[in-house]
Amino acid sequence: MSAQPNIRFRAAGLLQRENRILFQRNKKGDAWVLPGGQVEIGETSAEAIEREFQEELGLRIRVSRLICIIENFNAYEYDGLHEVGMYYMVTSDEEVPVNDSAFKGMDASVELTFKWISMDELDQHKLYPRALKGLLKNMPNEVKHYINNDKEASDDQEATTMIN
Repeated sequence: MSAQPNIRFRAAGLLQRENRILFQRNKKGDAWVLPGGQVEIGETSAEAIEREFQEELGLRIRVSRLICIIENFNAYEYDGLHEVGMYYMVTSDEEVPVNDSAFKGMDASVELTFKWISMDELDQHKLYPRALKGLLKNMPNEVKHYINNDKEASDDQEATTMIN
């Protein structure tokens, strides 16, 4: 990715089962992110989450609450990529098998891999944005706003500022 400035609006969903959280990564990625994707023109961020889970997993979910907003500079360690992310708690009444094996998503055009990661194993994985690891370990009861810089953080230290 070039150093040319680029702003993206992303929505992501936190689906939790049996003390595990569902994550995704693309075929070129070495890190895990919460499932979600680009918010399309004319679509709310909550609608985007519902669409992304349906397209990528064939799963109908419901958005239960907004957890946080993360302004992520140099997102995924790409120079100039500024991502604004809306992170939601989501639920589903549909059966979702929870196991240790990674599995492929339904949309072959994006080639996503999904994996359930135990809360106890979060420190063993690279997660983006880097603020996410601390957030998941100390889930806020109210909506928080974070400023994050993925290039200024290491796996064991977050470059994050909480605004509220």
